[in-house]
Amino acid sequence: MEFVPITFQVAGDLATWRVEIPGLVVGHAEALSGPTTPPGKRVQTINPPGSEVGPGQVATWGRSVEVSTKGFGLDWTGTARSSKHIPFDWTGPN
Repeated sequence: MEFVPITFQVAGDLATWRVEIPGLVVGHAEALSGPTTPPGKRVQTINPPGSEVGPGQVATWGRSVEVSTKGFGLDWTGTARSSKHIPFDWTGPN
């Protein structure tokens, strides 16, 4: 096990999100939009079934524009993979 810094950024309008573990992982995605998406809105699913973070969440769907993994037995780069952003809170109960 290693303790390393993790940087996570998400645009206030959910247009993009990015995560980085320096020297190990980079992931950068852009939200999807389309002809049936209202202007300024994102492709989202409200309360997605089987959500990793529990019921009542909103998933924003996107596609990767930058992905790389080095470590953990992997050395991989790519783009145009599916991505989703679901907010969560790891603080847990008191």
